[in-house]
Amino acid sequence: MDDRSWMYRDSPQGLRRMDYCNGVQSFINFTTSIPRNFTDGVIRCPYRKYKNLKFLHQDVVTMHLLTKGFMQDYLCWYAHRELFVSNESMVERVVGSTPSASNIHEVGNENSNPYRNMVMDAMRMSEGNTSEFPNIEEEPNADATKFFDLLKDSDEPLWDGCTNHSKLSTVAQVFTIKSDHGLSEAGYNKIIEWARSILPEGNRLKENFYAAKSIMKPLGLGY
Repeated sequence: MDDRSWMYRDSPQGLRRMDYCNGVQSFINFTTSIPRNFTDGVIRCPYRKYKNLKFLHQDVVTMHLLTKGFMQDYLCWYAHRELFVSNESMVERVVGSTPSASNIHEVGNENSNPYRNMVMDAMRMSEGNTSEFPNIEEEPNADATKFFDLLKDSDEPLWDGCTNHSKLSTVAQVFTIKSDHGLSEAGYNKIIEWARSILPEGNRLKENFYAAKSIMKPLGLGY
């Protein structure tokens, strides 16, 4: 991927570097180029306090980012419809994108990631509305944060370079196997222990049933 160290690089005497200002503009250009990023004319704000849980006018988002900076660990703009891929393969550009940011094509097909759709359905049910994204005006709360963590998990690969399994999809599939075949928690844990031993180092497979259950609980899937 193009270097995004500009997002978190310290600036002398609190002044923003030119590469940071250009990068923020690239982020705004990318976000506003995708119509589905808009909800009632406003977009998610990844400023470190709002963490994508508040919708604001793009000019206000720009101001927050220029003066206060991005939330932590947002190198991949997943809440703004950037497809999560590994750093090594994040090279595909959107036609017409600026050179200072790596812009990955939007996932245009609703069914291209069923696990992301599953999270979105759960969000709609939780918020009690039918919009794709809840229009959250209040300060971020614990429940909303859990859902956005799940959105990240639905796109984050099981290990860097993995293209067919995400952190969330793997947990969901193993939970289904447990349910279908009546596995005990001990049996589940044994399978996970074995799987982790053969997966690449640094894989993101949850280490046991208890840890995996904590991911699935917000979706109403306690198994």
